[in-house]
Amino acid sequence: MWEKRSRLIFLSSMVLSGALFIQMGLYLLHVVSGWDVKYNVIELCSSVVVHFGFKGMGYLLNVLVFHAFLYSIWYCGRQLVLSNQFYKKLLHLRDEALAEELNRSYCGGKPLIVVIRTTVPMAFAMGLVKSRIVLSTGLMELLDPQELQAVVYHERYHQKHGDPLKTFLLSLLSSVMWYIPILKSFQHNYKIIREVLADHYAIEQQGDSVHLGSALLKLLKKNAPAPMPFAHVSFTDTSVNLRIRRILEPQTDIPLKWPFTPAVISVKVLFVLCAMFVVVLH
Repeated sequence: MWEKRSRLIFLSSMVLSGALFIQMGLYLLHVVSGWDVKYNVIELCSSVVVHFGFKGMGYLLNVLVFHAFLYSIWYCGRQLVLSNQFYKKLLHLRDEALAEELNRSYCGGKPLIVVIRTTVPMAFAMGLVKSRIVLSTGLMELLDPQELQAVVYHERYHQKHGDPLKTFLLSLLSSVMWYIPILKSFQHNYKIIREVLADHYAIEQQGDSVHLGSALLKLLKKNAPAPMPFAHVSFTDTSVNLRIRRILEPQTDIPLKWPFTPAVISVKVLFVLCAMFVVVLH
């Protein structure tokens, strides 16, 4: 059930935003090169508002489209730069011996786990193209071997399924298309579901939930590390209290929040766009 929810939310976000991005891209080509694009919703919106005397709204629509593409380029570039800068810092803090031992135990010897020397307990998956798991020596000192194993299995799930990239894409889309607020809810709920699925994977690998739960509780007592500006999926970033409740009471369903107002606004925006598309077809 949770896997289906995850897939449905991700696909819904990508189809919805992807369709709008294609429409905006075609409109951008029309504005820049004069290419005649038939059945373009954005161009139709611009023509309608200008026809009724709202020329300023037409300019605003152009700004919205150009902003979406320029912001997307800036957002992606910023993530790549920040990730690259952080990874270079990791090179100076790596503990090769511990990393080799963990990679041999959990990754078949592949260099997928990076261990860094710091007293701050850290565990997260990062990397948009090649995901890596980053663990700290502070985390390894805090947890016993079985608790550490639970954390590694949890992060392995994120790493194997490319969750850093997927959560990054949803974050990008919800930021660019802020006028469709349901995308922000999709992003929030998707992160919760992926954490639940990663917890399930760790529990399945170990055969019980004791060690995962105790690891979460130990990390809750520690001060959370400062938020990192690059795309990553952290062990303790999302809905820790809900996850502990789920671990203690496996039959309890975690309620996903779907704010009424953002949903209504999103439906209205999509209804207007669809209505205009139907008009132009006739």
